[in-house]
Formats: sequence, C-alpha cells, structure tokens
Amino acid sequence: MMSLLLPFLYARIPAFVLQIVITLNLRAPWNVAACAGIFYTCWICSQRAKTGIIFLDYSLGLEFGVTTMDVIHMTLLVRPLYVFRQLKQTESADKLSWFERFTWAGDLCGSPRGIGWHHQVKNLPEGITNSRKEFVLSRLMSAAKHYVFFDLGLFYMKHNPAFTSPAAFVSQTKFIRRALDCSVYMATNYFMVNVIFATTAVLMVSCTSAEPSSLPNIFGKWEDAYTIRRFWGRTWHQFLRRFVTPLGKKMTSILGFKPGTNGSSYTQLYTAFFFSATIHLIGDTVLNPSRPGISCPFFICQAFAITFEDMVIAAARRAGVKETKWTHVLGYVWVFSWFIVTETPWTAAVNMSGLANGGQLLPKHFPPSLCDILVKFII
Repeated sequence: MMSLLLPFLYARIPAFVLQIVITLNLRAPWNVAACAGIFYTCWICSQRAKTGIIFLDYSLGLEFGVTTMDVIHMTLLVRPLYVFRQLKQTESADKLSWFERFTWAGDLCGSPRGIGWHHQVKNLPEGITNSRKEFVLSRLMSAAKHYVFFDLGLFYMKHNPAFTSPAAFVSQTKFIRRALDCSVYMATNYFMVNVIFATTAVLMVSCTSAEPSSLPNIFGKWEDAYTIRRFWGRTWHQFLRRFVTPLGKKMTSILGFKPGTNGSSYTQLYTAFFFSATIHLIGDTVLNPSRPGISCPFFICQAFAITFEDMVIAAARRAGVKETKWTHVLGYVWVFSWFIVTETPWTAAVNMSGLANGGQLLPKHFPPSLCDILVKFII
C-alpha cells in the first residue's frame, strides 16, 4: 500500500514548493530562479513517481505537467498575491500574515477550476445548493452508479487476453476490436475518476466545512457534446483553463489581435491545445522517457477539427439550416465518430509505450468484483 502511495506524495511535492514560493511574492530575478528550482524539483520527483501501472503513471506525469504550467503562470507571468482573489476576500492577499498567505496559496493551487474565486472558469457543471444531507446522498448514489460501470469495464478487461498479455495487446491489428478495447479502457478509467471524485466530495462535505456548492461534478453533461468544441468546453473537465486561458490571451496580445475577433478566438484555441499537448507530452515522458510526444498529435488535431467544424456550422447557418434535435443527433454521430478515429490510436500508442517500459495495463491485485461474484453465483 505504501509503495503505491509514495508516487502520489512525490507528485505533490512540486505543488507544495510552488505554494511556498507564492507566499514569498518574489520579483525578478528571484522569481526566475524559483521557477527553475521548481522545474528541477519536478524532474527529480518524476523519476520516483512510478507505480508500474500505465494509467496511474501517465496520470502522475500529467500532474507534473499541470504543475509545470502553473509554475510558468504564477512565477513568470503574474504575481498571484495581487492578481487572484477569493469571493469572500476583503483585502489583497499580500497584506495577510505569512501563515494566512500559505493557506490562501494552498486554496489557490488546490482549486484548478477557481471555484469560489473571481477567476472561476466558465461552463462548470451546475453546483448543488441542496442541504448537506441531500448532497451526500446524491454523491453516494453517483459513486455507486459509476462503480457498477467501472466494475463492468474491469470485468471485461480482466477476461480479455489483450489486457492480460502485453504481446496480445501489441499484436492486435483489427481496428474495430482495438477501438472497442481502447474505448472500454478509457471509459473504465473515466468511471474510476468519477467514483474517486464523488467519494472525496462526500468526505469533504461530511467531515469539513466545505459547502456542496463548492464541489460541482468533475465532468459536464454528455448531452452537451454535440460538437467537438462543446465536448472540450463543457462536457470534459475544465482543470486546465486556469492557465491556458491567460496564456492564450497573452499570445493574442503578442500577435496584436483585438478581443472578440476571429484572430483572437482561434489564437486562443490553438494556444490552449498546444499547452494541453505539452502537458500530455510530459505525461508521455514520465511514462516512457524514450517515447516523448506520442500524445501530441491527438491534442493538436482537436484544434484543427474544431476549426473545420466551425466552418461547416457557419456554412450551414448561411444556408438557412436551423438548430434542431436532428442537427444535434447528427452532431453526436460526428463527435462519436471523430473520437473513435482519433482516440483509438492515441490510447493504443500510450499503452504500447507503457508496456515497452515494463508497465502493466491492469494492477496485479483487484478489489472484489461484483461481476465476478455474480457470474460465480449464476454458474
């Protein structure tokens, strides 16, 4: 258990160092030195943050990637104590005592979506304003529902040779079968993330002073995903927006585009996916240092797909096509087809990279499986 916990502790060390640096309110050249120091801390910790399980190691790499972007943003581009402010905050954070600044910086780093802050990201799932009891019950139901689907996915993978034998996964050549396996793999991890988040929300509301409204769902509604733009902007998590949005605006300013123009909009779009690709490149490197960048094509091509999608939608509107439930259905087909075609080779490449570095697709020890128990009972 401790061997599995240590990598996650290593992954949190750079963020903890950043938290301390924020409280110091450093100016040049000390902010540059602090940035370099945290980068070095990330590199050292990433060498030790290994579980041997591909999905977990890749996720830990993404944690280092997100911290790297946060470091660039909060040490080189802005002075956080002056820029960020909580909704309940009455004075600038630089006037707080050191310990209060440390707590404040911890809240800032621990809220990538800016919930309860003036920089809260757009298009978050609607928060729950019910009583604490109703919130806890709803999240317990959500955790139970997602655990059932997680267990089904795990059952499929445990009894699929492609996941129990590295050679079988690598040698699989039929696209439809590989697409099915990769989709189940991604969906199972999606359900696992939802279980963890719902359980964490229950514990925070039950055991701390956290309000239900401060813990909206990690993902948005799937019915909103009838375009690729809406999938990334509404349905998928918004954990990267805190820094990709200001970085995009900074790039727009450098290139001289005025806010509200197409030049500004698409500069921010391509900048966002460039930095998203960079974060996942760091995940690739932590997973297998000899294969960096295998995730980049997937994320870069999303921006091109959204550009194409916008052109088609604009042409349809000029032709008098109205938005109806049938255009939404067509959109769902388009989005589903797009991700089957692009997500399958990306997931396969990441898993093959992990296998080549000695990683495992599945952990050796599993929690009790409801599906296994049910099958044994029926048989």
